[in-house]
Amino acid sequence: MPAQGQVSRVAVDDERWVAFRQAALARGIPVSAYLGKLVEAELKRRSGRAVAKVEPETPADEQAIAALAEVRASIAELDQIAGRLARSAVDHGGSWSDVASALRIDEAEAHAAYGEPGPERRP
Repeated sequence: MPAQGQVSRVAVDDERWVAFRQAALARGIPVSAYLGKLVEAELKRRSGRAVAKVEPETPADEQAIAALAEVRASIAELDQIAGRLARSAVDHGGSWSDVASALRIDEAEAHAAYGEPGPERRP
């Protein structure tokens, strides 16, 4: 990592900043290095995504469509995670009723949505 860097203020309350500093200390790294790791992780997470390719000069409607596609992809990812967690809960002794209650949906809906990993849901 280069020695030179950017300086920025972080807009969080004192309690959160202290907790963040303690998290960095627990990892044995300076806060600046920890913040750098978070920046790198965020950039890596965003790379390859539709929204990362949108230029600020892009018309607003195109930006909105790219953002919508990004949100939809994120929903699909979260749905896959939810399915794996639901099946894991049942595999470990939970019931579909428990899963449905946690999701605030009907038991039959929960089982239909997450009971078996479909081709689009397979990890």
